[in-house]
Amino acid sequence: MSHLVLSRKYRPKTFNEVLGQNNALTILKGFIEKDSLPHALIFCGSRGVGKTSMARILAKTINCDDLLKTGECSNYNSCSCKEIDENRSIDVIEIDAASNNGVDQIREIIDSSNYSSIKCRYKVFIIDEAHMLSKAAFNALLKTLEEPNRNTIFILATTEIEKVPLTIISRCQTINFKNIKKEDIKKYLEEISNNEGISIDNESTRMIVDESKGSARDALGFLELLSSSLNKTIKIDDASILLGKTPTQILSNITKNILGADINKVLDEYNNIYESGYDSKKFISSLMNYFRTMVYYKLGLENTVDDIEVLSDDEIANIKKYDLQILETLFDELIKLYDISSKSDNIRFFIESNLIKLCIVSDYLNFDLVLENNDRLENKNDIETPSNIGIKAETKKKKLKPNVNDDSERNGDGESINDIPKNNHDLATKEPNKKPQEGRDSNEFKFKEKKDKLLESQSVKNLFDTFDCRILDVEREN
Repeated sequence: MSHLVLSRKYRPKTFNEVLGQNNALTILKGFIEKDSLPHALIFCGSRGVGKTSMARILAKTINCDDLLKTGECSNYNSCSCKEIDENRSIDVIEIDAASNNGVDQIREIIDSSNYSSIKCRYKVFIIDEAHMLSKAAFNALLKTLEEPNRNTIFILATTEIEKVPLTIISRCQTINFKNIKKEDIKKYLEEISNNEGISIDNESTRMIVDESKGSARDALGFLELLSSSLNKTIKIDDASILLGKTPTQILSNITKNILGADINKVLDEYNNIYESGYDSKKFISSLMNYFRTMVYYKLGLENTVDDIEVLSDDEIANIKKYDLQILETLFDELIKLYDISSKSDNIRFFIESNLIKLCIVSDYLNFDLVLENNDRLENKNDIETPSNIGIKAETKKKKLKPNVNDDSERNGDGESINDIPKNNHDLATKEPNKKPQEGRDSNEFKFKEKKDKLLESQSVKNLFDTFDCRILDVEREN
């Protein structure tokens, strides 16, 4: 007997075995209980979430009294349920629209729908990948979908509902299938691993769940690949290389180095990733998702979505050090990098160049925030309160009037010599609205001077032009 892959071996056969589609189950069970099943249905959703399996289960349920009453078939071997599961039923016809998308094939289905069922109560047509049908094929279906033969049901399954004409959608009842939650897939994998005698660690299970992106079929495919390759003993180090997925610890390290603007360590980490055989585009995708996760944790929204990674306590504590503006900006740049990385002929050089840019951008943003915080601190100190007004007034008197005798000399205009500013410092104090001299020794100027030196480089200016950053020209006195 030929080998049966896990996705077929554990394919759900009853409503009770369907994973993570409670909304669709509620709708279909309501139709069946009230005997109001529509003559045409559209099942839409991502790949591997159970659309075709649900269509088969629905076909079996409406044609089997045991399934209708108890949810289990007591006479499976002699019932139409087995024929439907094995795709041998003459009353439940399943076609693949990807390879049978012409008008001639659809006309055959229309002709067949004109005849009553032979063994089953209902005649069911399941059209998989329905969005692949040609325009002429869709047009040929219109009349049949609007007024089908008695006890005839059409089920169209599609991953791209937007490609199905509105004239078809309006004649059908549409049921949406959601991506399966990570928790449900994780429990599903653990259960199947126990049944198959597969030893797998938690990190590998988590990695498979992340890679499956809500698809139970993809998750079982990854599990079978790793089980066959690693002799049913799956460890995270081996599994990461086989799937080309960058481990979370490596992502955490390289993220820390990018935010710290440590170009040498970032390039060293990426070279290790590349030399170890990890897929470069998957690495960028993983890094992008990691930054997205950090943004959600920074906003406190980690529990509002299901498709972000779960971070450790140390990683969560580390996120608090970084400003949201920096995380969001780098996340945005990683999205752009991921979109264009597949178009590069030499993806390694392209990613190395962009990792360097990310470090420089991070360094620039960090420096800008230091300046901003410094300005805020100075502004805060300049705010006059009732408690310090007297102190400031006293200080000004001391600065403007040195300790001299009352009979001090006066100039020709009768103005006291003490009233004449002695130096630039007194002048700045006396005229607060005048811009201070650049020679002033202050922390604010030191930060500004460093920023000017950074912006003097033409290559850095070109870099930020590329990243759509705004460069401000700083006027400097000779």
